Amino acid sequence: MSKPSRRVIDKPSPLTFHEIYGKGITMSNNNRQATRASGFGDAIVFSSRTIRTYEKIFLKHRQKDVDWIGSLRVGFCTSNPQEKFTRETLPSLAFKNLRDPDGYFLRACPDELLRTSPIIYVYYSFDGQIYIGGYDQKTPAQAVLTINEHSGPYFFFSEIYGKTDQIELIDESTLPNLSASTNNEILSPYQDVLQIVTKKLNSDTNLRNLQFFNYLYSSNTSHNLTFLPTNQHNVVMTNDRRVVCVDNRKQKSSYAFVANPLKVGDVLVCRIFDCDQNSPATLLFGLTTADPNALKNQTLPDETETLIRQNSSSQWFIDNDISCSVTLYDELAFWFDDNGRIYLSINNRSPIELKISKRSSDFKQLTLYPFFDLYGQVTSIGLYNFSTQNKLNFNYEINNRELCPICCENLVDTELLPCQCRLCQICAEIIKKPTLISDCPFDRKHITQLRPLPL
Repeated sequence: MSKPSRRVIDKPSPLTFHEIYGKGITMSNNNRQATRASGFGDAIVFSSRTIRTYEKIFLKHRQKDVDWIGSLRVGFCTSNPQEKFTRETLPSLAFKNLRDPDGYFLRACPDELLRTSPIIYVYYSFDGQIYIGGYDQKTPAQAVLTINEHSGPYFFFSEIYGKTDQIELIDESTLPNLSASTNNEILSPYQDVLQIVTKKLNSDTNLRNLQFFNYLYSSNTSHNLTFLPTNQHNVVMTNDRRVVCVDNRKQKSSYAFVANPLKVGDVLVCRIFDCDQNSPATLLFGLTTADPNALKNQTLPDETETLIRQNSSSQWFIDNDISCSVTLYDELAFWFDDNGRIYLSINNRSPIELKISKRSSDFKQLTLYPFFDLYGQVTSIGLYNFSTQNKLNFNYEINNRELCPICCENLVDTELLPCQCRLCQICAEIIKKPTLISDCPFDRKHITQLRPLPL
């Protein structure tokens, strides 16, 4: 889905902090500077008005030189704080009380970003992606969260937490000029997607296990579905050919063909292992009667229309850009029916029908190979296996795992006791130092032990 034209009606009113804020906050500079006086709770602040799509909120932040875990949290919410809270009823900790299902979307800023950028910015896009970036950094802002169930406009809100004890709203017109120290080149946050993905898979074996579609397979199912090896195109693969990655993000297209055909009644299950959510598009999915073995030694064109024209003797059924929001570790299930309708379910949610430009009444008689073009947000995808449609159960109860709220890279798999806050094992072991008295970074309760979550 291409980005719509941005409508600029007039300049928004100056942004300040809302009069509803935590009891541990002191306001100054005409409610543009918020300082946490002491402690770790009661430090929530909101914007004085709603924020427009793509409107950047610039925050100058102050970091304490202390050995603490936990960092500034920023995000957006759907409710006017004045209609929900007073200063007395505002919760002490956003992490435990203001959650995504209630319309409060908050994420921790990466420690490295706060350490290297004295001014950060946050904004949300038209498709519900929340981005965080550093004003003085060449790398683009990174998407940290997708808002799926709510629509804007949104209020900005923040929890001044951890090493950060002060934030100040900065007007864009007063920002320092960085033209002498930066250029217009957009750098990818990752230089080698295959290396990144392989490292993640090797260090966290849980990533290879499905969460949302695991019920489709018995415990002894052999996951032997593979991508077809290609010689002259913009993809690289893991040694087992189950995971494919974009080789060069500056090129437009990255075709990946599944080596086995998909039949009516089959379900193809995949998982996203890397995302570049600065792209406005998602990915292309299609089915073709062209034998991918005949294409593997060819240099394939960037434009899909040219690929189809060059292989016009075959049939092609394609959605050029799947209209949905995806994020890291999402699981995708594709299948089609007798009438040529192709469906997608993300994370076992209700399926959506893909936009296929033409259909065929003889799908049962066709040998159809699935393929992807990873030209958009999805820069790495892994195959699991075919299952069958009669096993799909969208009401199946799933104990899904979220991303670790500290590193935003690994899945939650460990619980801190006694407070029961959850994060990944790597971050948990850093926090729980054997020789020191360790406190939870979220509520500052003393940690007595770490408990692995059941698979």
